[in-house]
Amino acid sequence: MGEILGLDHAAVGVKDLQRSLTWYRGVLGLKHMFADDPMFNDGIAMMGVNHIPLLALLRLPSSEEPLQGSREQRGHFALRTKPEDFSVWRATLPDLLRRHKAHAGQSLWLEEQDYGQQRSLFFQDPDTNEIEVAAWFQGEPACKGV
Repeated sequence: MGEILGLDHAAVGVKDLQRSLTWYRGVLGLKHMFADDPMFNDGIAMMGVNHIPLLALLRLPSSEEPLQGSREQRGHFALRTKPEDFSVWRATLPDLLRRHKAHAGQSLWLEEQDYGQQRSLFFQDPDTNEIEVAAWFQGEPACKGV
């Protein structure tokens, strides 16, 4: 069996690709990667940081809606930040969400969770995809064997 190196990216379904590109740039500071590559421009946009892809925004067919249901049913993806930046995210995220509200029905919900060694902020993008910004305060987790 080959070795798994880590998570490559998460795929996120969105109704309006351009709106989502703008939102993910404005709220999370992600960059549109491979913008000139035709393989990543027809219904898909890769977003990332420091030349590392994190998200594939996938345009949903017009007949489909974003995932519905409970938080547990829909799931979420988490982006890691440094412990020293967590308080910055906590302080600035409410205003970022307000300033980048993409449509009247978009939620400004924000929830903080303290898991002891990890702290997290949960919120939603314009298509109700749940996002977590997390920081590890007692050392980053290490994976010992798969």
